[in-house]
Formats: sequence, C-alpha cells, structure tokens
Amino acid sequence: MQNQDLLKKIEETHDGGRKQDNVVVIPLLKYMIINIHDHKYALHADDVREIIGGIPTFYVPFTPPYIRGFINRHGEPYTVIDLTVIFERENLDSNTYLILKRDDDHLSLLISDVLEIVKIPESDLHKITSKAQDDDYFLGSISPQEEEIFVLNLESVLKKLEADLGAV
Repeated sequence: MQNQDLLKKIEETHDGGRKQDNVVVIPLLKYMIINIHDHKYALHADDVREIIGGIPTFYVPFTPPYIRGFINRHGEPYTVIDLTVIFERENLDSNTYLILKRDDDHLSLLISDVLEIVKIPESDLHKITSKAQDDDYFLGSISPQEEEIFVLNLESVLKKLEADLGAV
C-alpha cells in the first residue's frame, strides 16, 4: 500500500504537483462572411485590413472588366476588384470595399455588405478536391448555422489578375 502511495506522489511531483487532464486543442479559423450581390461568401478574416464605404471609384481604361478602377485611401490607390463580373458577368452596384491585407499590392474587393465574423474548427472546412477551373476561385465551404458558404481563394483571383494584366 505504501509503495502505491509513494508512486502516486512521484507521478504528481513529476507533473508539477497537479494532475493534468487530457486536453484536446481544436484549432479555430476566423472567417468573415460577406454578401456579394445576394450571395454569401467567406474569406479568412486575417486577409482583411479594413472595411470602408462611400468612397468614389475612379475608372481606369484598358483593364479587364472585373477591375472597376481605383479608390483613394489615405493617399494610396487601391485596385477595386468586382468578383460579380467574374462569377455572374454583371457589375455590382455598391460602394463598400474590403481593403485586403497584402504586402505586395494595394487591393480591395467590391462587396454588398459584411454579415458576420465566425470562428469554426479547422476540421469544419470542407475542401474542394475538384480540379475544374470554376472551382479554383474557392478553397472549400463552411457551414455555420447549417448554411453552406463558399470560402474565397484570393490567391486564385490574384493569379487571374496577374495573368490578365500581363496580357494587356
């Protein structure tokens, strides 16, 4: 009996004198749910610097149709990308912008509204495994509140932008 008590005390001192529970840490991802022309999309909240509205867009000729122009934010020009032109072949009537957090370029997305910010477990991101070109604009989907929302792949949009501007 004494040996068991002694072993128990040795184990307790080994872990700082307190019992440790088996804790499973589930990594959470933070997504911003946005509305673009009556469709909900998600993107990593870490990709967004700020949300602004009410700033005029300045048209730039000889650019692809999904580039709506530039906005002036604190004296810096930001390219405005209208994803509705890519997805639905029509212009979005809005003046709300998501300023993207990028080190290499000043970019913004034209959106209708920001709906919410959600945190979901990393395992709840349902990745798209298809190699179809249309699916390339999405990383996968999430389902907060039982509604499937596609997660935007900003890198794919930026590759399209680079390819199209290189061809102009």
